[in-house]
Amino acid sequence: SRRNHAAALYVALVFRRDVAPIQPRRLLVVDFNALHNGVVWAVVEERRVLQRGVLRPHIYKIIRLQREISQLDSLCAKKGNPRTCRQAASAKSRLWRLLRQWEDGTAKKIVQLALRYKAAIVADVPGDESMRELKEGNYSAEKKIFLNFGRLRSRIRELAEWHGIAYREERLYSTVCPICGAKMKEMPDRRVKCQCGFTAHRDEVPIA
Repeated sequence: SRRNHAAALYVALVFRRDVAPIQPRRLLVVDFNALHNGVVWAVVEERRVLQRGVLRPHIYKIIRLQREISQLDSLCAKKGNPRTCRQAASAKSRLWRLLRQWEDGTAKKIVQLALRYKAAIVADVPGDESMRELKEGNYSAEKKIFLNFGRLRSRIRELAEWHGIAYREERLYSTVCPICGAKMKEMPDRRVKCQCGFTAHRDEVPIA
């Protein structure tokens, strides 16, 4: 019918949505690390930091839910009680929703910042080998969940493309001095120091 054809045309136009690319004057640098350390971001213009911040998930809630799931899974396996098994499945569902809500909210905040500052997004993402070493190493079992930020990266990239924001992933090493290029010495509390005198928290080095 004519009505159905008009509705289909409207939907096609909505999903086509041509977006004029933003011409960036600034960069929004996003440092993906273990998520319990937070996603560090900064708006940079000609090496000057205009604004910075950290976005963290609900660490306490996530760890508490993981412990609850572990206990319920153990009871479910030992006793096979249907009620306990349903409780384990429910707890896993709550954890999944909690992570998804944070990822979606964080992606939206980052893209809104890029829109506000008319900035291109540069994501500092650890290499696959580095992540594999962390996951297979002595990393706390409860914190390994915070190494999974693949979906967050995808959500930011999708939203950036939707709004016409330039997005690029580039390895920005946190142990290489941004002033002289030398390898820096790692200090306590995740700080690094260079022989040239530069010092910073290692999460802030990529935006320096």
